[in-house]
Amino acid sequence: MNTCKLIFRNVCKNIRDYLIYFLTLTLSVSLFYAFNSISDQPAFSNMGMTGTLLYRQLGIMLSTLSTMIAVVLAFLILYANQFLLKRRKKELGVYMMLGMKKGRISRLFAGETLCVGIIALGTGLLLGFFFSQGFSLIALRLFAINLEKFRIVFSVGALRQTVLCFTIIFFIVMLFNIRSVTNVKLIDLL
Repeated sequence: MNTCKLIFRNVCKNIRDYLIYFLTLTLSVSLFYAFNSISDQPAFSNMGMTGTLLYRQLGIMLSTLSTMIAVVLAFLILYANQFLLKRRKKELGVYMMLGMKKGRISRLFAGETLCVGIIALGTGLLLGFFFSQGFSLIALRLFAINLEKFRIVFSVGALRQTVLCFTIIFFIVMLFNIRSVTNVKLIDLL
């Protein structure tokens, strides 16, 4: 059977397990994008001296918060992958008994998580776009800026930062998954 067909079949078959993973990734990506895109709201450029200083402090706080979100995102992805691996260890053991090599099993598992991850990234970016507009409105109200200056903005910088961070984290998780699957013994899976 073709590996791509097997990946999609396994994702559909284990949709309940992957749904938790998908929702976790989607929410994390959307929050990461939303916090990083607030600074691109053009209404913030027309503030006085005090507002500008407060806005800079807010930017520093949001940068720190987005870094913390990235770390939490990394741990959530690692935990969710370990959860999926434990839930599916018997299935992976059956693949081994049927003669599938560990390398192919690890590629299969990595492909499944990558498939769900790409869909979650796209969904999270879309949801994050809407969250960012809401967060921008809240921030404008906090700084007492006229809401007529609010513009709907898609932040390309936040998009790049989100995709880059997600890619780095996912690459590390994939390496961890490959190592986990290739080091496991058949007796441990059954």
